[in-house]
Amino acid sequence: MEFLTAAPRSQLHCSVSQVRSFLGCPRRFEMRYILGAEPEHRSANLVLGSAVHEALAAYYRKYGAMRVPTAEEILTAFSDAFDEEADKEPAILLDDDETLGQLKDSGVALVQTFLDNVKPPDRVFSVESAFAMDVTSPETGEILQEQLVGYLDAVVEDAGKLVVLEHKTAARAWSADQLEYDLQVSLYQAVTGADLVRLQVLTKTRVAKMLVHDLVRTDKAQVEAVEVVCKVLTAIRAGAFCPRPR
Repeated sequence: MEFLTAAPRSQLHCSVSQVRSFLGCPRRFEMRYILGAEPEHRSANLVLGSAVHEALAAYYRKYGAMRVPTAEEILTAFSDAFDEEADKEPAILLDDDETLGQLKDSGVALVQTFLDNVKPPDRVFSVESAFAMDVTSPETGEILQEQLVGYLDAVVEDAGKLVVLEHKTAARAWSADQLEYDLQVSLYQAVTGADLVRLQVLTKTRVAKMLVHDLVRTDKAQVEAVEVVCKVLTAIRAGAFCPRPR
């Protein structure tokens, strides 16, 4: 894409997740990324998602090494990652009626659901691959001083198509608006030039489910996503860290 150009990573950069964080709440973004405030606790869902993510990365790494992973290997990868997360600080904030053991059990159910439903790719090109892109403003043609950086969960070939895989854990299925307008999807397709972005959403419902969405963004949607990045970076430079209205 002409507005995103691969380049060595510079000192000035902003990640895709940071852009999304700013859009969610500029004040929270300031506290975390500008002031470096340490959180008092960690979200149980964040810890769970991180451990599940490690298990799924292990699955695709083994396929990338031309090995068919066993369920035991992937479940062990989850268990090890969860135990490592559980030992970190700050403490995990659990729901009133939830224990750490129950949280881990729900993660096992999510990983098993993934293993029961996933369609192995024809080829794995990369897992957890980093990117760094120079950003050109679609409005002014200016190359921004900050680069856009991030990590792709996996890039694979499936049925002759280049596919970016994104793994998500969620309390419920994504809404139609999320699927149509999610900024990360648009940016990842723009960054890679992939044919599509495949969201593999594992839902932490009473019965775990795996929902797969193959998403394709138009060139216009990709350009609009780059414009959002430019405006967010302008706001950050200006110190526009207003709290999100309650």
